[in-house]
Amino acid sequence: MSKSIAKEVAHDIDEVFDDVVHNLKKMVKHLSEDAGDALSKSATTLAHSAVELLDEAKAQSKILAEKTGKEAREHPAATAGIATAIAAAALIGLAVAQRRKA
Repeated sequence: MSKSIAKEVAHDIDEVFDDVVHNLKKMVKHLSEDAGDALSKSATTLAHSAVELLDEAKAQSKILAEKTGKEAREHPAATAGIATAIAAAALIGLAVAQRRKA
């Protein structure tokens, strides 16, 4: 995996996490306004926990992306082999799916 691809994947992951966190925060805001019943309070607490979990997952994904990029640079032949195997598996899966449709 080249450095630019690793950065692109990390950027995409960041965007997804940011979108989810943004939407959860919006939900919390709306729930907090109407948090008169136990269900609303529970949903608000759950959403807060989800935001914390996503923040942690985002941090861990950055670390993983950095490690993956480093390993790919250190072992380019193995990376190419793994990429080839993944591509072959995807092609086989696509062929099977197309055959089932026919």
